[in-house]
Amino acid sequence: MIDEAFIEQLAGARSTAAFNRTAVGFAVMQLYDSVKITGYDPARHSANLDRIRSDLAAITSEKAIHAALDSFIQVVPFWEGEGAIRVGRRAVYTALLIYGKALGDEGDWRLSQKVCTLVGIDTELDGETWMSAEARLMMGRAGRMCADWPDSHAAYARAYQLGIDAGDLSLALRARVGEANNLWSRGDFPAAKQILNRTARRARQSAPEVLPRVTLAIAGVANASGEYERAIHLAYGLLDSLSDNDELKYKTLIDLAAFLTDYGLPDVAAAALQVVERTAPETQVRVHARLNLFFLAARHDEAPRFNALRAALSKDPLTPRQQTQYALFSAQGFRRFGKLTAARESVNEAIKLSNQHELFQLMFEAESELQGIEAACTNQDATAEPRTAHARKARSRAAGGSDDATDVIEAIFDRSARREKIPMRIRRVAESLRLMASAGAAADGADRFTQ
Repeated sequence: MIDEAFIEQLAGARSTAAFNRTAVGFAVMQLYDSVKITGYDPARHSANLDRIRSDLAAITSEKAIHAALDSFIQVVPFWEGEGAIRVGRRAVYTALLIYGKALGDEGDWRLSQKVCTLVGIDTELDGETWMSAEARLMMGRAGRMCADWPDSHAAYARAYQLGIDAGDLSLALRARVGEANNLWSRGDFPAAKQILNRTARRARQSAPEVLPRVTLAIAGVANASGEYERAIHLAYGLLDSLSDNDELKYKTLIDLAAFLTDYGLPDVAAAALQVVERTAPETQVRVHARLNLFFLAARHDEAPRFNALRAALSKDPLTPRQQTQYALFSAQGFRRFGKLTAARESVNEAIKLSNQHELFQLMFEAESELQGIEAACTNQDATAEPRTAHARKARSRAAGGSDDATDVIEAIFDRSARREKIPMRIRRVAESLRLMASAGAAADGADRFTQ
């Protein structure tokens, strides 16, 4: 199973560096498979280990992956056979889990899923309940990123049970948040809200360290339900409490940007996303921010930035959901800039991907976009994107849009320009994010000056 995943990755490698990185990982997993069956035998395994060490030394990028594989090389000779002493085994399992996480951080979610699945099975069979729960939690996230809903659901469910068995309620509740995110990703907001409300109550009582993750997920559901100000308030309120948690801090900033966009403050959303794109250490986090900036460029007449971001994203590792969003946002930008043939091709790709990966909310959005494109093709006056609210409304009606829906959309997107009726607490959020972006830009410029 895992061999096939690595072979497929090797076959599709886009560069020599990516091929070499995957090849070293493949060699490590083959060595692990041999060692766990026979134990570490210097006469049998030392030559393979030396070759892996030499190949790894030639890899200079992807520091997290390099560190994880180097850790494996250091600890695998201490793998024990049967017996009570298990420090070596636990160290090997830990190195492989770090490797699985690093693969995900670099966008190799399919490999991450396979590595975490293997480690989850092996640790459970070996009686390492907590490590198995952690592996299943990571497997659930990787499966969600790959739109592998059945495996992701099964992994989160097993992570929850193993977390309870290991006495780690925090881990178990994180698995519940993962289940809710699965439901939310597929458009089932009521079920996600029900799980999150129950999880929040348990977290307040027994695992307060999980509350930020639960709160952010609740904010996402609130935003999807049209409660934009509540979503912004919840997400922004988290930032002060996340100074020591970069992973969740950057995720919060990206989600907050999405909420601000839906609320009608795209320029403020862009400021938040620029902070993430410049400073986030993980590739996938930066890609996520870039994809959201691409959406903003598509919606707000920024053709040069739209083209530049589209070219950059075409080279980035994208999850199935991100691939679908990339196609959908491309269609929206092409329609806005009057390139209807390209818009139709992109939206058809988005529909195909959303159907393939069961991304029902994105499928609905793509089908709605296709209706607008087809209507615009029959009315060439609609191909030139208007610059005023009145003209945009006329174009939407000419394209067959609902008057009521158009009124709502125009009210949202015009709010950014008018600055009317924006509550003071939302204005404070906007000002704070702009200051963060300005400080980041200044620091970035200083770094370039001193180099």
